[in-house]
Amino acid sequence: MLRWPPAVATVAVFVAGSGTASAQIASSLNRTGSGARAAGMANAFVAVSDDGTAASWNPAGLSQLRKPEFSLVYTVGYRGLGLDGMRSPDGRVAYSNRQFGYVNSSPDFASAALPFTVARKPVTVQLGWQRIYHLGGSASGEVTRTLLEDPSTMTRLFVGNESGGNVDRGSLSAAVKPTGRMALGGSLNVFRGAWNDRLTYVEPSATASDFAEIRSDNRIRGTNLTVGLLFTYPHVNVGLVHNSAFWSSFGYHHEQDSNLQPPRSFDGGPQARFRLPRSIAAGVAWRPGPRWTLAADLTHDQWTDSLVKGFPGQTAQVNFFDGLPPEFSTTRDTTSLNVGGERLFLREGSVLPLRVGFAWEPQGAMDAVTRDRADYFMAAVGGGYNTNSLKFDAALQYRWGTIRASDIVRVETALVGGLVRDAFGQARSSEWRLKLSAIYRIPDTEKLRGLVRKIFG
Repeated sequence: MLRWPPAVATVAVFVAGSGTASAQIASSLNRTGSGARAAGMANAFVAVSDDGTAASWNPAGLSQLRKPEFSLVYTVGYRGLGLDGMRSPDGRVAYSNRQFGYVNSSPDFASAALPFTVARKPVTVQLGWQRIYHLGGSASGEVTRTLLEDPSTMTRLFVGNESGGNVDRGSLSAAVKPTGRMALGGSLNVFRGAWNDRLTYVEPSATASDFAEIRSDNRIRGTNLTVGLLFTYPHVNVGLVHNSAFWSSFGYHHEQDSNLQPPRSFDGGPQARFRLPRSIAAGVAWRPGPRWTLAADLTHDQWTDSLVKGFPGQTAQVNFFDGLPPEFSTTRDTTSLNVGGERLFLREGSVLPLRVGFAWEPQGAMDAVTRDRADYFMAAVGGGYNTNSLKFDAALQYRWGTIRASDIVRVETALVGGLVRDAFGQARSSEWRLKLSAIYRIPDTEKLRGLVRKIFG
C-alpha cells in the first residue's frame, strides 16, 4: 500500500477531502477570455482579438483598435449533473440515481480601451476586469442505499454539497504595432479569489442520525503576466499567447463537525501558497472572403503544476486537485482545441453576424480514485447587431462530458477523508451558457481629446 510522510498525508486529507464525483466534473476549469463574439465561435479567438475583449484573449490584439472602446459582458449559465449506476466497491450495495441542476449569473467582463500613436506607431492601453471562475453551485438531496441481495433493505441518506465564490482578474494591458504585420502586447494581471465549500452527510443509526459537516474557506491573491504576439496578413492572422505561472498566497481554513468525533479544524497558515500553472495558446484566423472568418486555437494548460505548499508541518508540495505528491498525482496536462467561424451579412448602416463553433476541452483533474479522464465537448452559436459605434452580441454555448466517477455518501467515509470512497458509477455533466456583450466605440475622438486636454491642461 502506498504511503507518504505524515505531513503530506495531512494535507492530502484536507485538500482532497471534498473530491467527490460532483466536484470532479461539475464545471470546466479551462481558462478562457470573454465576450459573446468569441463565445459564438467556441472561444477560437486568439488570432482574431479585434474588439474590446481582445486583452482577455491576446493582448497584442488591442493594437487593432483605432477608436476608444468600452465593453461590458454578462453571463447566465445552467449546470446539470447526473450520477447513475452508483455501486459500492464490492458491488453488493446500490445507491439511487441522482440529478442536480442550478443556475448562476454574473457580470463577466468590463473594460475601457484607449488607442493613440507614439512615434507614429499605433499604441493601445486598456484597463479591464474579468471573472475567471464562477464557483457557486449546489448538488444536495436524498440518496437511497440498498443491499442488492435483499432489495427490501433500504436506508435513506442525505448528501449536501454547496459551494460559492469567484476568482476575478484585474488587468492593465498595452499593445504596440512596431511593423505593419506584427503586434506585441502584454498584461499585468492581479488575481483575487475567494470561495467556500460545505459538505453535509446525514445517516440513520441505531439510536439517532449520525451526521458530518465539512466546511472549507479558500482565498488566493497573486499577480502574473500575459504576453501576446499577433501577425496580421491580408487573409491570415497568427496569434501566440503565454500566461505565466505564479505562486499566490493561499488562505485555507477547514472545519469538521460530527457526533462521531470531536470537532476538528485546520488552518493553512501564513506561509501557505497556491501555484496557478502556465498556459500557452496558439491560434490562426483565415479570411477566405471579406465576409468570412474561420479560426482555430490550441491551448496547453500545465495542470500538473497546480501545487500547494507551505502548510504547517508540510515538507513537500502536493497537487491541488487530489492532494497527492506530484510523482503520484492523477492530474494531467491538457491541450484543448477550439474551432469557429463567422459570416457577416451587410445591411444599410449595420452588420448582422452569424457565428458557430465546436470545441474539445479535456480537464486536468481526473477522478482521483477511478483515474478516469474528464473530457468536455462544446458546441456554440451566436449572432449580433453591429453599427459603427455600437456592437450588441449574444452567444449560446452547450458543454457536456461523462466520466466514471467515485463518490462519498456515508458519514464515516466523509470523516476519513483522503481517497476513500463509498460508490462508483457514471457522472454526466451538462452546461448551458448564454453570453451577452455590449461594446461602445467612440466615433468622434476630438471631443474626447478636448476633454483630456481640459483635465490635464
